[in-house]
Amino acid sequence: MERIRDDVIRVLGREIISLRSINGLPVEVKERIYAGLIPRDLLLTYGVDPVSLLDREGHKALQFQFPPDRGTVQIFFRRSLSETDPIVFIQLSDTNYNQVEFEWVILNDPDSERFQIHLFNGAQFLPPGSEFRNVAEEIRAMKAGLAPGQVRRGLRRFPEIMDLLESFLGALNIHLIYGFPYAYHNAIELERVGYFYGTGKEEMTEIDRDFQPGGVLFRRLDGSSSFRQPGMDRTVRGRSWAIHDGIMDKPWICPMMIKMIGTKEKDYTFPDAIYLRA
Repeated sequence: MERIRDDVIRVLGREIISLRSINGLPVEVKERIYAGLIPRDLLLTYGVDPVSLLDREGHKALQFQFPPDRGTVQIFFRRSLSETDPIVFIQLSDTNYNQVEFEWVILNDPDSERFQIHLFNGAQFLPPGSEFRNVAEEIRAMKAGLAPGQVRRGLRRFPEIMDLLESFLGALNIHLIYGFPYAYHNAIELERVGYFYGTGKEEMTEIDRDFQPGGVLFRRLDGSSSFRQPGMDRTVRGRSWAIHDGIMDKPWICPMMIKMIGTKEKDYTFPDAIYLRA
């Protein structure tokens, strides 16, 4: 990543310090820069040439949305144009304070079973209480080991993606990443890779307290639905499904989480958590 940055500075004679500045570069240059966020061995595993970024049929395996006048990027990695679900989807945006917001990362095992957890073909994650939930499919997904919002089993490569992102942002002299986890399990994942809470830690701590034996959420795990089974308090995935099903008295509000490049905080709200996910 440093080499790419140095090449850009040498050729264009200017510093690259934001996504917006990358997006103003020639298409082939910014494609090469952003492609570095996909692990090389993942490209090879799914038959993609890591230099040309072409799949086995000679099509581009990586698609990008990076408008030249905006500080946003979306990266889609598919092994074939015939597949709808990306293997990797990453969405980033500049903030007003010259840092970066990590908006989305989705990792799908393309060879695993797909669960139609939505009543329409829309975004992968639906908020708790959404009228578009396909509850029967959610139950099947949960029993298969998936977390809320997952349509396929994951690849367990999130920490590696985060390492590549940190290297990338470090090359831009960006010091902070902001994240807004869309579900409880996402917040715990960010905790585990070194994020700390800017807002929302009090609510996360309260959730942990309420899932302790005798707590209000613990008592609501009464077997009244598939998402409220006794024992779900003991795992991240179990808690997340219960919250997704509306077990709390108030709606889930995304906390604001922050990662300092090159450091790993231990801002844990579910100590010694067991994950149990696919």
